[in-house]
Amino acid sequence: MPDAGRFSDVGEQGSRAVMEAAAALEQELSAGIADAKAATARLTGEHRVDQEEFDRLVGRVSENTHQLIDAVSERVLANTTGEVSEQAQRLAANAHDVLDLLLGLSSLAPGLANQGLRNAFGPQGDPRAADGRDGAGPDERPRG
Repeated sequence: MPDAGRFSDVGEQGSRAVMEAAAALEQELSAGIADAKAATARLTGEHRVDQEEFDRLVGRVSENTHQLIDAVSERVLANTTGEVSEQAQRLAANAHDVLDLLLGLSSLAPGLANQGLRNAFGPQGDPRAADGRDGAGPDERPRG
């Protein structure tokens, strides 16, 4: 059975690493607030989610979060060996995988949101309505 003392040291090291990485991440996230405000304004004003704006936000979150995972992982791994190091490496790899999965699934959000918004508010603000189509694409049932 592993020594509980080794894991408490990892916890303390991890806490310090998280605090340091969170401070750096906070600066980076504040730079993305303008993008988030633009997306919110479009959602409330035009009743649609712009795919490109959304993708930029997801890209920023992905890059920053992967960097945070790496920074914490490096700090923890710098002071560990053996089984604890192996577990920390697996945890970091799993965190990257889960993040990629969740962000990949989030790519569905703009389409789903826009479909619901069109159903609730009509096609105004839908760029497809401007070209004479009713807003129904090949994967959508026509309203009516």
